[in-house]
Amino acid sequence: MKYITIHKQIPIEEHKDISCVKLPSLNQEGKEKLNPLVPPTSGLRMEIYEIRQNNELFMPEEYQFLFLRAFRAISEIAKKQIKKEKPGVLLVSDDRPSSSYLLKFFAKILAYDEYRIYFQKPIYDFEKEIVKKDPYYSRMSTPYASASVGLFEEIDLVIVLTASHNGIIWNGIKFYIERPIPISGSIMKAVSEKSLEYSEIYLKNDFQVGYLDANSKNNQYILKIVNEIINLDILNGKKVLLWPYMGTAPELQDLFHQVGMQVILVEEEMEPPNPTVNLNKSKLLEIMKKNKVNTGILLDTDRDRIVFAIYNNSTNNLEIFQPNSLYTAMHNILSTKFKIPLINVRTIPSDPRSDSNALLTFATGVGYKHLGIILYAAIEDSIDNNVFQTAILYFKDSDGKYKKITSIKEIPFVFKKMIKLTQNSLIMALWEESGGHTFNILEMRKEDNNEENNIKIKAKYLPIGDKYPAEALLILTTLIEMGFDLSKFIDQNIQGIRSMISANDQRKLRIVENFNSKIDQIYKIDEDKLTISCFSEVNGRTAIIHLYNPKTDIYFRPSGTGPGVRIYIFGPKDNIDEMINKIKNKIDTEIPNE
Repeated sequence: MKYITIHKQIPIEEHKDISCVKLPSLNQEGKEKLNPLVPPTSGLRMEIYEIRQNNELFMPEEYQFLFLRAFRAISEIAKKQIKKEKPGVLLVSDDRPSSSYLLKFFAKILAYDEYRIYFQKPIYDFEKEIVKKDPYYSRMSTPYASASVGLFEEIDLVIVLTASHNGIIWNGIKFYIERPIPISGSIMKAVSEKSLEYSEIYLKNDFQVGYLDANSKNNQYILKIVNEIINLDILNGKKVLLWPYMGTAPELQDLFHQVGMQVILVEEEMEPPNPTVNLNKSKLLEIMKKNKVNTGILLDTDRDRIVFAIYNNSTNNLEIFQPNSLYTAMHNILSTKFKIPLINVRTIPSDPRSDSNALLTFATGVGYKHLGIILYAAIEDSIDNNVFQTAILYFKDSDGKYKKITSIKEIPFVFKKMIKLTQNSLIMALWEESGGHTFNILEMRKEDNNEENNIKIKAKYLPIGDKYPAEALLILTTLIEMGFDLSKFIDQNIQGIRSMISANDQRKLRIVENFNSKIDQIYKIDEDKLTISCFSEVNGRTAIIHLYNPKTDIYFRPSGTGPGVRIYIFGPKDNIDEMINKIKNKIDTEIPNE
């Protein structure tokens, strides 16, 4: 859909080299947007446009002022964390219509704070033509941008302007300081609080920008890891359909080209840009049949949320695989058919149907803040204690019971206790049900006198504690071209689905508090009885509600990216839809909207 964009020009006091934006005072709504009661799992997302008649997107002054406050606070707080006079920052955006306009302001704020600013160098000629018209064109996916803070010595900070899978009226900011793990917790809280304090913001108008080919460096890294896991030769000469819901995903086009694949690109934008909830199956089938392609990959705006469409020749139809099923099947195939020793690190609501084939399973809170801690702690890398204390970290013991982790040192100890060292190296998969996935290779080494306590765990490649699903895209495409039927590697008697209860921040907290006050009690849904339990942060604060009986597991958590409480349910396939509708109706009755 084509939109007309109108950006209300905010008043700026122009001086010779420096400009100044005078900020109006904040109302209560603005304060809550910048400093929400329920903090996002990473970064910050806010509305930037209003939709008017005739597909007109209008950007009001008040929305721009909120973003400028957030930009200035990130610049200030990040510089204090980095402790350099002139830190290097890679500043990029997704392909939203608001991106270049906002990126211009962010670049001028960073320049005023004496950052060395880098943009992503264009890969293809058509991008180079765009750059000539738009000096603030610096496009990149979030996973590749995040990894770049570790891949480049000159980069201390990465900032991505993106609202991920949220609708076109939104934009947001994800940022990464010194290593590839999303900023949240105390640093994010400091940014939110600092953003409320400003009365004016200064912009530097004249500054130099350096260009890095970060996309290509990411692809080199990805291919090294994947080639150690599986042989990619079968992909040479094959086709893959790529449908980015916004933009053209040049980094993924280049990655698939490097393994010899022909990319069938679909350039139709979708609203909302979220393939897990918005998918045109009939059009997808038509394009895949016309181009004789087996595998279609659909991606959200910043390309960390994925869906696969697989053409079935025998039925002349498409099979649609959501991330939960995709990753579960992939892990089961790698473990059982390729005998790969797998460490399974997943978020608590993610599909448990590959746990039994893993050497060891960790279950964490939602978001890569939690997942990344397992990787960094395993290799005994430093972790901020406040970040650790607010994380949700568990592992499954030999009886399949969840055991809470309460010490950073406990994580490498669990590895050494639970794993028999029959392999010199292990594959670690960090993943979440919404589409985030990351592979790394861990090497187990005995040092000194070869005693068990002297085992050291090392990451063979740069440790990335953030979403990095391109590796999984290559491996899944390879498995499909090899002829593996993904559905045969998932227990079809059990199904996992998710839904959402509409709720503002106040209602989110009321729903969680309602269940938290009834821990260990029985919750009845008609004839079904479920025990109320929870998963808590290391410091003891309840974060995820868990209802369970021998057949069914239900999880609740406040969304950090939208106005609602997410519900995840795993249970018998024949009544799972009925169960989730019943529990939503019951909660709406017990805890109504105010």
